[in-house]
Amino acid sequence: MTEQVAGRAAPGSLAGRRVVVADTVGDAAVGALRSAGAVIVDNSAFATVDGALGDGHADVVVTAAAPAGSVCITPTATALPARLSVLASDLVLADAVTAVLAGQAPGRGWPADIRLAAPVEPVVGVALHRHDRRVLGAVTAALTKIGARIVPVPVGTYSVPHGVDAVVVAADSTDRDGLCSVTVSVDGAALTVLARAFDDAVAVDLAAGLIFGRALQSIWPLSAADPVELVVFGAHLRGGPLVHQLTDLGARWAGEIITAPRYRMTVLSTSPAKPAITRVFDGEPGAALHGHRWLMSAAALGRFLAALPAPMQLGKVEFDDGSWRTAFGCEASAAVGADISSYGSWTRAVAAGAVRVADPPRQPPC
Repeated sequence: MTEQVAGRAAPGSLAGRRVVVADTVGDAAVGALRSAGAVIVDNSAFATVDGALGDGHADVVVTAAAPAGSVCITPTATALPARLSVLASDLVLADAVTAVLAGQAPGRGWPADIRLAAPVEPVVGVALHRHDRRVLGAVTAALTKIGARIVPVPVGTYSVPHGVDAVVVAADSTDRDGLCSVTVSVDGAALTVLARAFDDAVAVDLAAGLIFGRALQSIWPLSAADPVELVVFGAHLRGGPLVHQLTDLGARWAGEIITAPRYRMTVLSTSPAKPAITRVFDGEPGAALHGHRWLMSAAALGRFLAALPAPMQLGKVEFDDGSWRTAFGCEASAAVGADISSYGSWTRAVAAGAVRVADPPRQPPC
């Protein structure tokens, strides 16, 4: 019933990128980088491998030790074949390189129930000196913009307290055992986002929020954690009244998608209203319907399915690219409401007034 979604980095994703690799990094990692198109630069010419990045002789450095002051991703120790840090000129490139390295060993040591995205309203501890008002103000503004709730934690805190999703600290070169981290520059200051082991997606999302004001759509943990995909069509669409049932489980929005023109969409008399998606018989007219893709852990999907009320069900749906994916469906006997297939999507039908939608009280996650 579930379809595993490969988040592997595409061949050539690092085409032409100059990468310096420390001697401690294994041959498998070097081979993976070459296969992705990276140009491996001889490290013998540099006093330290990270110096190559600062001198402009490399775009990326892969090393076992991360110096302070660089854009850097240090994944959960057991998520990769070896403890590595990826330094790069920017976060997007660091993430792309980490995705290539993570793709060597998909599923390696990852728990079945992990978060593939930061919460919609993350709780973030900030352990920065108050006298540095400029940096503290920039961090506060950036985190507020992405909906975070900021809680003060003592300077010198290098753990993630209970009830907190991540902590922002001044960057240093200490290896934080048992944690993952992402270091970026905010208003000229090198800051590190610390998160619990295997909360790598949370750390990357919050770091991206600090510098871009939004999360990246595709992040490296998708290459390692073997996510599963669910396509939704109605109340669980991004921005929909029940989307929290997915985001509370750590699901990550992965874009839009269209079914093959073999389906009908009718309205169920539920609260909130939901669409019933059913496949038409051969020879009958059908419609192509717009949906949203979500990625989550297999355990999260299992929890979601266990709480799914009748007549809703999950099953394989055909899409316009010829693929069959796990998606929302409905028992055919219940699909007797108004036919809104001609609108092509739930959101268009709602906007046209064909569906009356009232936001329900927030319900607990599935």
